[in-house]
Amino acid sequence: MSDNTSDIIIIGGGVAGLSTAMQLARRGAAVTVLEREQIGNGSTGRAAGLLGQLRGTAEHTRMLMDGVEIVKELEAQANVEIYVQTGSVRVAETPERAQELTDLIEMGRSINFDINEIPIDELAERMPYMRTDDLTTACWCPTDGHLQPAELASAYHKVGRDHGVRYETNCPVTGVLLDGKKAHGVQTPKGEFHAPILVNAAGPWSHLVAGLTNTTLPTAALGHVYLTTQPHPDHPVDRLSPGFRNRYHRIYGRPENGGLLVGMYGEDCPEFDMNTLPPDFDMSAMKARRDDLHLAMLIHAAQQRFPWLNERTPMHVTTGIMTFTPDGLPFCGQLPDHEGLFYCTGFSGHGIVQSPAIGVIMSELILDGQSSYDIASIEADRYWEVPGFQGRAEIQQRCYEMQGSYYGRVEGKTAATQTDTKEAST
Repeated sequence: MSDNTSDIIIIGGGVAGLSTAMQLARRGAAVTVLEREQIGNGSTGRAAGLLGQLRGTAEHTRMLMDGVEIVKELEAQANVEIYVQTGSVRVAETPERAQELTDLIEMGRSINFDINEIPIDELAERMPYMRTDDLTTACWCPTDGHLQPAELASAYHKVGRDHGVRYETNCPVTGVLLDGKKAHGVQTPKGEFHAPILVNAAGPWSHLVAGLTNTTLPTAALGHVYLTTQPHPDHPVDRLSPGFRNRYHRIYGRPENGGLLVGMYGEDCPEFDMNTLPPDFDMSAMKARRDDLHLAMLIHAAQQRFPWLNERTPMHVTTGIMTFTPDGLPFCGQLPDHEGLFYCTGFSGHGIVQSPAIGVIMSELILDGQSSYDIASIEADRYWEVPGFQGRAEIQQRCYEMQGSYYGRVEGKTAATQTDTKEAST
């Protein structure tokens, strides 16, 4: 096998690609990862990493619970802390949101997931820095927490390297080599790389990579911003304080370095045309202006739950680009148009926590032809030739609307055993 020939090429060095590469290499495959910048520089390096394991279906919940076990194994192999188990709370201040939590608790108990209602006075003791006097209901998931994105990416990289994965950085893919409808390699500034199997894990750039084969991939690149306060002398946040989700105000958060990390899924978010970004665009260098409208909206929403937080609060602002799909679920698998080309993208802000199980799923699909998980809801071809999902403008709009409804819609009761294209709670 020549230096630029392998069994499998992974396009993209974010957590999805790194996890897939690691799992494939563990099973004996010769894998090359091609990354346009540096490992973990894209969406991975801008992620908050909240882990809420209870999802809209039993299978999605199982994926995340299994992912925790994979991460614990990684921690031992890489000798690094990745998973911080803090527990998490979801809070409600309206009858509609209270019913949403009641349904969520019922669903969780139906699959023996540890979730219970927590008295508001007890919540106030756990999180004294949060306003609780307007809350009617809250629920507590003790096994939740967050994954540390940099440490996770580093562990994937280390264990993958130990199993022979080759990593090429500053190596953007500029073309896909085809023999008729069979993909067999890629073109890069470093020359051609050859493999009978390619995996498009390029995150916000994934639809551009798909476009190199004249394939329409229904993903959109949408901006996201979160803030992290500096430690506050009057409102300390312990590193093991719970993560939280407040869907009424569309915010989520967790502890971070003695301060509080808060993000928002708002009705309005920046849209990015990845075609117009310069070739050397580096997401890790993105900065948010303190007078940015989206930051102002985030601060206003956060202040409703944390009254001590305002525009004068010392904070660090993180902004990045997420890869959204029309239903908020990823694309994993093949499309009918090209043999040997797999997709692993579209994680809609949840790539960090989904990546451990996704690596397993992708390795199974590639090496075994099927997965041990029920992946009907995340199959890559579910929008194939579906009207309304073929043009970039309509795809962008559908993904934009999905992002806006993430926390905005009120969820009804969902059968825990069904496979659905929408999550009950993020």
